[in-house]
Order: sequence, then structure tokens, then C-alpha cells
Amino acid sequence: MNIEIAHPADLDRVEALVSWLKRPHLDRVTITMPGLDATESDRAARTIRHLFNDCGCAWGAWALVVAVAGAVLARPGGVAALATAALACLAAAVAGKLLGLAWSRQRLLARLRALRTAA
Repeated sequence: MNIEIAHPADLDRVEALVSWLKRPHLDRVTITMPGLDATESDRAARTIRHLFNDCGCAWGAWALVVAVAGAVLARPGGVAALATAALACLAAAVAGKLLGLAWSRQRLLARLRALRTAA
């Protein structure tokens, strides 16, 4: 999907696409709003594209690494303790992914608001 932002009305249309879990994948973002120089427009377009396409996996991966490290340091013994540790690691990865999605959504909305005030 390609998005072109040329007027404040376009920002309304883009904000409507910002969902928590079902953001569309963007191939290209073009910003041609009056009042923005080319450098600022390019930087904003890259940031918006990156935040739209963010899946939260980086946060999920870090949460999983921390959870696995914690589980290894705890040295669970027995089948029940190992199962609990494995479920805790899975829960940490899912929670990290959801936190990453929430963080990128908030950053995306903030960037769109900043773009609105800059124009």
C-alpha cells in the first residue's frame, strides 16, 4: 500500500488506518505538505513507514531473551517447573510483542500529530 500525505485531510485518512493489531503494510509514504522542506518530509515519511510496518517482534524477542535468561538462572528442576518456565517464556514473548505494538502505535500517532502542527 502507498500513502501520499499532501493536506491535513490526508492525515485524518492515515490516522484512521492506525490500528493496534491490523495496520496495513506500507511500501511507500510520500509527504508533500506545504511548510515542510524536503529533508523533513523524507525523514517523516521514513519514520511513518517504519512505524506502520513495525510488528513488535523486536520487543518480543528481547522479552523472550530476558525470560529465558531468568529461567536458566532459576534452574527449574522437575517437569512441572520446566513446563512453568517454558510457559512463562512464551507469555513474556507475547507480552513483549504486544508492548512493542502499543509503543509503535503511540509513536506513530504522535508523529502524525507533530506533522499536523508543522503544516
